[in-house]
Amino acid sequence: MRISYSRFSTYQVCPQQYKLQYVDGIEVPTPPAMLFGAAVHEALKFMYDPQHLRRPALEQVMEAFAQAWRAREAEVGEEERQAYFEQGVDMLRRHYQRHGKQEEGRYTAATERFFNVPFNREHTLVGYVDRVDVLSASGGLEIIDYKTTRTMSPEREMAKSAQLAIYRMAADHLYPGREVTTTLWYLLHDYQMHLAQTQGFLEEKREEIREVIGRIEAGEFAPNPGSHCDRCAYRPHCPLFREPVVPKDLEVDIGKLLRQYVELEAEEKEAGARRAELRQAIEEYLDRCHTERVEGGGYAAERRQWKRVSSWDVGRLREVLGPLGLWEKVTEVSSGAVRRLLASEGLSWEEKRSIEAAAEYTESRVLRVRPVSGGDGEELEEGEG
Repeated sequence: MRISYSRFSTYQVCPQQYKLQYVDGIEVPTPPAMLFGAAVHEALKFMYDPQHLRRPALEQVMEAFAQAWRAREAEVGEEERQAYFEQGVDMLRRHYQRHGKQEEGRYTAATERFFNVPFNREHTLVGYVDRVDVLSASGGLEIIDYKTTRTMSPEREMAKSAQLAIYRMAADHLYPGREVTTTLWYLLHDYQMHLAQTQGFLEEKREEIREVIGRIEAGEFAPNPGSHCDRCAYRPHCPLFREPVVPKDLEVDIGKLLRQYVELEAEEKEAGARRAELRQAIEEYLDRCHTERVEGGGYAAERRQWKRVSSWDVGRLREVLGPLGLWEKVTEVSSGAVRRLLASEGLSWEEKRSIEAAAEYTESRVLRVRPVSGGDGEELEEGEG
């Protein structure tokens, strides 16, 4: 399987969107913000292209953006079209004025560098790195990813991002032995966020990618509803939101069914609250009368209590079983394993009591109310654990 950051992040947001986009291949309009970002990236690729003997003039960069935008603007509404174009021109002009000259101590080795990195034997990580700079003094590399969004994610969030981790894995494969730093460059704010990844962090992200690949191969594509659904282009195709295709012979008033369901749910909630009040009153009566059974109105109420083993004090159990030579027989500390041990022969009464003393209990209590006549009459039961 070929897995990119885009595919990985799409699956993490919503497995159903991943299926609709990458498995079913359903095409939807590209959001204007993504078209704008692609045009800006194309202009920056031209600006920093290492094949240029000298950096292109500002007018050439502006023309590269204009051509890239013209190729995409037809997919953008007329009201947004001019606003995006002006924003791109302003963003690139300011970027060029501040960074147009070749910075000393570094040079750009690649722009839009494609990578295809082996991952977990039968899979590959694929994608493009916006820019790769070589730092002359150390020979290290800086991996740069441009961001054209208005909002900047908090640095603590981006430090956990799988995107830069994948870029770092790609750099380690393409340029082995080099020291690598990764940078997110927010163009609108001219802010560079430098982030480092430890080997422990990279392994954590590798495990996340392995998990996603495994779930994709297992066909796990359940929808993950949330606020992202409001802006999802695949919403009309999603089983949670798409319009139902009602058969002509299906004569069902679904509105009536839904209304009745909600009404019954409200009635059950009200009845449950009243039932809890009645239970409390009956229990208080039993407590004050110092009894566990009472009759009245043709019904009887009984209260039963018992203890259940919820867990074992492992340290205390080891202290008891160790001297008896029985600790090795308990391969797992569970109620079943210890019960089997208690049922075995060869233990004295005192030894069994010592073992049982290592148990930790939870108390359960059940109140049963039923007709005094018994038989097949209705039985109402309330319990707590």
